[in-house]
Amino acid sequence: MPKKKEKKKKKIRDPRRFKFTGLDDKEYVLTPKQKLWCDVYLEEGANLTIASLEAYKVTNKHLCETPWKLLSRKEVRRRIRAENVAHHIGKQNYGKLPIKRYIDKVLSDEGYTDEVVRVEHFKNIKQDKSLSAKNTAIDMYYKKRSSYAPEKKHIITNKLTNEQLDRILED
Repeated sequence: MPKKKEKKKKKIRDPRRFKFTGLDDKEYVLTPKQKLWCDVYLEEGANLTIASLEAYKVTNKHLCETPWKLLSRKEVRRRIRAENVAHHIGKQNYGKLPIKRYIDKVLSDEGYTDEVVRVEHFKNIKQDKSLSAKNTAIDMYYKKRSSYAPEKKHIITNKLTNEQLDRILED
């Protein structure tokens, strides 16, 4: 009996995909979740973890909004796990070229280019006045652009001792 040829399934493109032209004049595409992630990431006070919790389905993300002191030991472990997963999603997202290009484009459209920030930074270095707000903005810009080394943080795992959990709950 002859075998039937299987038809190749056509990939159906999601009509909600967001298309944009990057600063390099190439066209890029983002999924709705990636677009949401970028928009949240670019909000003031947001970071990789917050953006991922907002845009993606992360197990136990509701615990991330609950104050530490109100969580049981089991919930603390679940919250730590949820935040670690969200941070990992954020790091993966930030490594994707279309996402980087979209962030660069949005920052550029808002007037935050490397050259503008370098000029402002140079002005701050030359002045003797206290310009903490401006320096904070420059620092945030460098963080968003990943222009300097990441902070060293303690890695928290699900294998915490009771003493370590007590210290977390006390803070």
